[in-house]
Amino acid sequence: MRIRAMGLILLVALASTTALSQNTRQAYSGKFGLYSGSDGLNNGLMIGADGVTEFLHYDFFLNLGAELYLKKTFNFFKDPKPEILQQQIVLLPLSAGGAYKLFDVSDADSRGYLGVGAGYYLYFYSVDYRSTSGGILGGTFAQSESKSGGNFFATVFFRALIGKVFVEPKLYVASKKEDVVGSHGYVVNPSGFSIALGFQY
Repeated sequence: MRIRAMGLILLVALASTTALSQNTRQAYSGKFGLYSGSDGLNNGLMIGADGVTEFLHYDFFLNLGAELYLKKTFNFFKDPKPEILQQQIVLLPLSAGGAYKLFDVSDADSRGYLGVGAGYYLYFYSVDYRSTSGGILGGTFAQSESKSGGNFFATVFFRALIGKVFVEPKLYVASKKEDVVGSHGYVVNPSGFSIALGFQY
């Protein structure tokens, strides 16, 4: 009797797993594109990757993703600004989201999704700058500092796929992060827009 019950439980579990696999589709994607930030973060190249689980019966997908923006020419300092010798920022937005399928043209192997997401961004900033010391014997000298931090952000995006290739415009709305280098204040604000070309497989 116990063996029959165990067999029935295994059969039900196997059937549930099969039904779930028939109604879901998993994919991974890589992308690159142009990102335009706010408050002095200049236009620059952005790369990213995400994992997608699509629920075919309900016409939507969930995703987890990470993006990377690296830049050396930008100016996010408040006045008075320091004399920058060299600098670099690495911006790393990490997010989770979901999107609903708006259309599916099977003859053209194309479909489109509109989605929203939320996450947390990290930034890593290093700078060499020239500072002026006060007093009678004041002068200028070079200093180096490194900073890091992060804050929350939200996104609205659209993904249009043709086969395995997609185009994805995305809007970022982020909370600002403020800090100082020496006596100079700066603002990191990733709010902005990106458009990316990617491959989903």
